[in-house]
Amino acid sequence: MDSGVASDRDPLSFVVMHGDRFGCTGEARAAPTSHGLPRQFEPRKRSMSMSVGIRIVAAAALIALAPSVVCAQEFILKPFSTTVEAGERFSVAVLSTRIFMRSQKLEVAKDVRIELCTEGKREPPVPLSPNHIALTIDARVTAPSSTTFIVCADRLAQIWSSPNGDREATKRAPGASSSFKTEQFAKALVNLSVSDDGYKAVVGDRLEIVPVTNPAAAKVGEEITFKVLFDGQPLSTPVFATYDRFSENETTYAYYTEAADDGTAKVQITHPGLWIVRVETKVPEETEDHDSYLARAVLVFRAK
Repeated sequence: MDSGVASDRDPLSFVVMHGDRFGCTGEARAAPTSHGLPRQFEPRKRSMSMSVGIRIVAAAALIALAPSVVCAQEFILKPFSTTVEAGERFSVAVLSTRIFMRSQKLEVAKDVRIELCTEGKREPPVPLSPNHIALTIDARVTAPSSTTFIVCADRLAQIWSSPNGDREATKRAPGASSSFKTEQFAKALVNLSVSDDGYKAVVGDRLEIVPVTNPAAAKVGEEITFKVLFDGQPLSTPVFATYDRFSENETTYAYYTEAADDGTAKVQITHPGLWIVRVETKVPEETEDHDSYLARAVLVFRAK
């Protein structure tokens, strides 16, 4: 399994051209060298330590392995508190962005759902409030306990069509082609503790990232193991991770790896703070309205 940490010793850069709104239809190509020839990107076989004077490495440098990542507006659920007492009300916000974690686009509230999730159970969705200044969908949530719990958010299913997935329409619309259904799922872990295993809960999203080892136990420099599930089954797929304010550049991640055949992937924690882990998958799905299905999932947690 290939993995790598962005480092100033590894100053790769890619240029991504002409991406569409969801799944990139443009090309990801290497930036030319001084000889005018494109660099060849080869994924690292080992993790690389981050230096103090780290240079930002565009996530597109890793997109040779997953080019649609660079075109994605990531759907992120950001909690403003990650340690709360039972019964305490706290704020969360849905971000739509390529800059982590500052929202660039205001989602439509009717297309968003936020709820408390436990193993196989979801509480009723909470009221939402569009924030036109921060470009977020805000909500207040009441903590169900002082132990680990999960807040979930969904960007409800939409169907996008031709010519490059750039308009919301089914394949029955005049001139439509390349129609696909898309959903985005986000989770945030709250009250992580070394003394409980609530982080392991599987909430049942169609695409889901589930920690296998406790994020609360990981120190900087150590790895956390995650499992990627699609329709409840392990999924081998590229995995991207970064932390809040790693970069103000778009689509820039601190870490890349790949989930193995059993769906597991290890992410090295290189900095304390609020982290996101991100995956996606696209599969054929023939219906009268669309030809394929695209899902993205993001998990947020605090590393200390």
